[in-house]
Amino acid sequence: MSYARIVERRSTLAPVPKSHAWQVLREAARIEPDEGARIAWYRNDPINQLDRQTAEALVASGRHDEVLGFLRQI
Repeated sequence: MSYARIVERRSTLAPVPKSHAWQVLREAARIEPDEGARIAWYRNDPINQLDRQTAEALVASGRHDEVLGFLRQI
């Protein structure tokens, strides 16, 4: 699976600039080398420190900088 599939997927929340999703996924690659696991995390795992929302939902709501900050703290 490629990043293109995750960033081109139509979000139900709002249009997301592809560059924001790419930035988050690239930063997550520093922590998780497995692409499938990264995409599963991005879509499905709530981040407790960020209102228990998924990275996908946070990026869709314009909070990509917060997700990047969270990943950089790990």
